[in-house]
Amino acid sequence: MASKTHYTILLLSAVTASLFAGSAAGVYHIVGAGKGWRMAPNKTYYEDWARTRNISIGDKLMFLYRSGVYNIVEVPTKELFDKCSMKNITNRYQNGPTIIELTQQGPRYYFCGVGKHCEEGQKLAINVSAVAPPQPDAPSTSSATASTAAALRYLAALAVCVVSELLM
Repeated sequence: MASKTHYTILLLSAVTASLFAGSAAGVYHIVGAGKGWRMAPNKTYYEDWARTRNISIGDKLMFLYRSGVYNIVEVPTKELFDKCSMKNITNRYQNGPTIIELTQQGPRYYFCGVGKHCEEGQKLAINVSAVAPPQPDAPSTSSATASTAAALRYLAALAVCVVSELLM
């Protein structure tokens, strides 16, 4: 059986690789930010998180979670989402971390299908826009490169924190 350190390295490698692979084709959104995809501290945690994001076609949702402890269920309607219903599942993901590329505009509904996690607030509804909102002012190339590098360093540091929390 692999050690906790081995799993940490594998998970960190997957997260880091996903940050750099295709980074120009959309934004990576780490679902739940520092908490990752786990039991929510309150019933509106993921709703509050989603409200602060502009999510567009081509973006990717990064769900950081431990396999066997959490999962992701996608359903096609708000009614099924509100009821945490396992009927008519569109997709199910069980091996964390999971990255979902958003290829169509419109509403998307995700929740954890383990136990009563969904009823306790581990659920996410988003609306995918056709195009990303325009940037206020286009920065110069050098400042854009510096901003991108800073964002990637921030995401890598955040991923390290999340990985360590997930494995505790």
